[in-house]
Amino acid sequence: GGIIDRVRDWSQEHSLMGPDSSTFPIVMDSPFGSLDEIYRRRIANILPRLANQLVVLVTQTQWRGEVADEILSFLGKEYVLTYNSPKSDCEEDVIELGGNRYDLVRRSPNQFEYTEIVEVDNDS
Repeated sequence: GGIIDRVRDWSQEHSLMGPDSSTFPIVMDSPFGSLDEIYRRRIANILPRLANQLVVLVTQTQWRGEVADEILSFLGKEYVLTYNSPKSDCEEDVIELGGNRYDLVRRSPNQFEYTEIVEVDNDS
């Protein structure tokens, strides 16, 4: 929480515009990558308490077991990044979330390579 605390202190001293301008999101890419199960659980338990808004980018192997157990109750929105490959021999991959299947890798419907952001339906 040290970085967030410093930014909050700085913003109070410099009076950023807006009524709640000291609320900053944290964006983290693969924070559980090389951690063992104990540290994964500890980090997953602490992360939701660091900021009002948290964006965590994880692979499907990082979002399992102890990480999902600790963070799921704090989850507001969930998204899947779907990679569209122009290669005819691409190895397609899917993930199941909330009883629905989502493409992780699929053959592109055109000759272009791109990634789509797909919102997960957590209402089913």
